[in-house]
Amino acid sequence: YLMSDQQDITQQQFLDMVDRFINLANDVGKSLPRSKVSAALLFAPARYNAFNWANRDVLLEQTLDEVVIAFRTEYENMFRDNAHELTVAHAKG
Repeated sequence: YLMSDQQDITQQQFLDMVDRFINLANDVGKSLPRSKVSAALLFAPARYNAFNWANRDVLLEQTLDEVVIAFRTEYENMFRDNAHELTVAHAKG
């Protein structure tokens, strides 16, 4: 149960949505510590995705352990990809 509805939007629409969340986080970060904003950004999708998983109408046989592994793997891949892109961009100056 990961981004099963993503085919309903374009890649650009998806990235625009991501940018909206990042912009909101940056705005909140103007008045709160970055560590607190980061913690909220980790907690919010955990809550949102747990709710969606618990109320799903697809993959009904998927266990909690299976979905946790799937989300953990997806997060790790996304984090590594973004860290790599940012490291390369920073190195280029």
